Amino acid sequence: MGNGLRLRITENDGHKPKTRKENHIMKNRKNILTYIVAALSILVTSASSSPGAPPLQPPQNYTGMLTHGEFVSCDGQILNPPPYSVDGTWVLNIDTMTQAQVPPPAHLTMVVFRDRSPYLLFPHIELTPISLQDGVYTYTYGPQVTLTLDTNTTPATFSWHVEFDDNCTLRSYESLTYVGVAN
Repeated sequence: MGNGLRLRITENDGHKPKTRKENHIMKNRKNILTYIVAALSILVTSASSSPGAPPLQPPQNYTGMLTHGEFVSCDGQILNPPPYSVDGTWVLNIDTMTQAQVPPPAHLTMVVFRDRSPYLLFPHIELTPISLQDGVYTYTYGPQVTLTLDTNTTPATFSWHVEFDDNCTLRSYESLTYVGVAN
């Protein structure tokens, strides 16, 4: 001990002691990580419990039978009985709801029989959304066709309404409506 050598023993035997700067950097990293975890948990919680964003649901399929057709003459009178009997099937596929009060996109497949013979086939048509009000979906197909699905009734009711604009030169009726119910 009289020769000037000193021996220092620390608990970190074999390790370099950390400086104040290194301690400060590690503390900041821990704080940043804590903030990131907190922010992510807030985002996840708010996204899952947000009242304006309903959970995603699969598309809805409505299927049913056409029960009858209603035809309005060129004079504005309902033709009774209609000029021919109508039956058939329809399938309406409504995509997942994206916004409240706006109907989601939909696709229609419809087969119409006239006097028990195939008359019209719509294998897969894209419908244009118009409105959704109290469970009543309204769509259009071109300028003359309006489709309505009323989900308030049991079973749901379906209507395919066409307004012709040829001034009755091609047929003896001005409009027709195919009506059906869901299975």
